[in-house]
Amino acid sequence: MTGSLKKAHIKFDENVYFQPFSYCFLLILDILMYNKDMTYKIELPQKTQLNYREMSQAELATHCERQDKAIAELTQNMNHLIEMIRLNNHKKYGTSGDSVSYPEGLEQLCFFNEAEATARQGELEPTFEEATAKTPRKPKQKGKRDQDFKDLKVTVIEHELPAEQQVCPVCANPLHDMKVEVTKTLKLVPAHFEVEEHRRHVYTCRVCEKTQGEGDKIPFVRADMPNLPIPGSFATPELIAGIINSKYTNAMPLARIEREFDRMDSVRISRQNMSNWILQCSEEYFSRIYTHMRSTLLSKDVLHADETWTKVVQQDGRESKKKCYIWVYCSGTHDEPIVYYEFHESRASESAKEFLKDYTGYLHSDGYEVYHRLGPGITVVGCLAHIKRKFTDAIKALSPEEQKKTACFKGQEYCDYLFHIEKKYKDAEPEERYRKRLTLLKPVMDAFLSWLKETKPLTVPKSQAYEAVNYALNQWPYFENVLLDGRLELTNNLVERSIRPFTIGRKNWVTMKTDRGAHDSSMVYSIIQTALANDLKVYEYLVYLLKQMPNTDFNQYPEQIERFVPWSKELPDTCYKTKK
Repeated sequence: MTGSLKKAHIKFDENVYFQPFSYCFLLILDILMYNKDMTYKIELPQKTQLNYREMSQAELATHCERQDKAIAELTQNMNHLIEMIRLNNHKKYGTSGDSVSYPEGLEQLCFFNEAEATARQGELEPTFEEATAKTPRKPKQKGKRDQDFKDLKVTVIEHELPAEQQVCPVCANPLHDMKVEVTKTLKLVPAHFEVEEHRRHVYTCRVCEKTQGEGDKIPFVRADMPNLPIPGSFATPELIAGIINSKYTNAMPLARIEREFDRMDSVRISRQNMSNWILQCSEEYFSRIYTHMRSTLLSKDVLHADETWTKVVQQDGRESKKKCYIWVYCSGTHDEPIVYYEFHESRASESAKEFLKDYTGYLHSDGYEVYHRLGPGITVVGCLAHIKRKFTDAIKALSPEEQKKTACFKGQEYCDYLFHIEKKYKDAEPEERYRKRLTLLKPVMDAFLSWLKETKPLTVPKSQAYEAVNYALNQWPYFENVLLDGRLELTNNLVERSIRPFTIGRKNWVTMKTDRGAHDSSMVYSIIQTALANDLKVYEYLVYLLKQMPNTDFNQYPEQIERFVPWSKELPDTCYKTKK
């Protein structure tokens, strides 16, 4: 549990009397909540005997006031600890996600009047039969299997009776072939190794051999052979593409790939060799695409940004387990998809400032303060999903009975209602979205903001509800920027989905060895995630790159890089996924 409260210091007033069970309960809380990230210190006072008979009325009143204040403070701290324990248990054992069940089976409580927003002038009222008719069940889609199989290779296997069995069992006359019953099955062909033996024929002239004079050279002509990705290596584009696809798309560590190769055909390729191949291809070929992706991305008007951590075990030749960060940027939903990973040694503001120093436009982000201190040409757009998550956590931290009474339900409802309105015109053009938001979304946002301001003074400081309301108010100046342009989104989920493949891989390979490896891995992740976002088949796309780029002169024709970016229109059809 990594809450914002790292230490809770609970102190008893030495002149206030508490029952022994209160001591025991708080001591149990202290033991349960203690871990390496959070310590709770409870100081038990030396109990003193007070003679109430000899105290004056003013002294008794003062003592009671002090006692009531201490009890209220202790109760608040105890409730906060219970709330944190319940939330931690839900995070550890409960279901994930931000959705919550509304009380008494209601999908959404009615708190905002949307009659004006949803009314359709002039629309005819349905008849009684139409209003009471049951919704027909969606018919099962026919031909789906044929649609799924249509682009796959088909191997036809004929099942025929032997000639001696083609006799009628009744009259013993010959049988004729009446029809063919077709049964389609799906077969998986496991990967296997094959050896390619390239034989380059060398030609010479017999006549020149016979007529050559002293000092004459005999001509030798060698047949052309395509350049390999790594000169002098036996690695083919298919082998390198398979390794990269397994590691960066399917999150398999190189050690696991090494063992799998050994199990398949007893081919022993060390993980060191695989790593060297990936590094060489990244720096020789992928770096060109990576650089072009950066310049193209920074030319867009809308960006999304987020970051996640990683560990590098060696830095500057010495052992280290420094916590470094991968910063991820991606284009908006109305531009060609580009996902850009960038490695940095820290989460400091210099990392974002260096990347975005010349950028002008909109930047979607979470509540990380670094994004709010960027250049004046950048307009930061907040994330409603993060605001909703705070209210959801506050609801999860309460018992089911308390959930029905809390004000946090209203914050949850406001967020859900904003999503509900946005969903109605999610496929509209940006200009129409802009107008609809001003008409439909802005009134709800104004009501939400008024509710937040009214609710904050009523919440208990340091509680989950207080944190949720306070977070929403702090992020509001950035969240309301979503009304400025129809191309903007209510959430930063686009980049968070793009960063998830890296976090899944991190659970498998745990650490990166060097800064060089982390930087080159950022290149590969950028290309693969952008390829996936553009509906490419990663393996076929990588094979295409590793076959064509070694045979392209980029020094003489630098514009040729446009042919190889994931959003290029010149990619072969084999690189694209089948459109369903």
